[in-house]
Amino acid sequence: MENKIKNQLKALAIYQVAGGILGIGLLVWVLFSGSVPVTIQTLRISLFGTALFVFSILCGRMLFRNARRGLILSLVNQLLQVVYFAFGSYGFLYVAGVRIGLGLDLVGSWTFKFRLAISSFEVYFNTDTGQKLIGVNLVALALIFWIESLLQKVKA
Repeated sequence: MENKIKNQLKALAIYQVAGGILGIGLLVWVLFSGSVPVTIQTLRISLFGTALFVFSILCGRMLFRNARRGLILSLVNQLLQVVYFAFGSYGFLYVAGVRIGLGLDLVGSWTFKFRLAISSFEVYFNTDTGQKLIGVNLVALALIFWIESLLQKVKA
């Protein structure tokens, strides 16, 4: 493998590992800051979020060991981050890294939203938030195209 591809794999690996570590750190900080009541359901959802952030870290580490397998796992990781939504009492948002979100708020009049964020995780399940929105993480979308091109180069 040539150095350019190795450097790109290293950059992607660092991004995913850093995003996962930051996500776990922020999740722990939110749990212990007292802003969220700690219940069994909160702990279950937090464990699910932690598992997703650990998956991001593992994807980054796999890029150093087996580039092809690491790219496939990284593709799955980014696919989980592309679309975020909240409709009534259900919602999902997962970002391990950076989110530049372009979304549509469907409450009242249809409003376009532009959002910036770092590693974050939100799940709504049977919790009426009153939100109706759908969005696309443009960073994850760009990373998917980049990972696809790297997969083609690694296969060759």
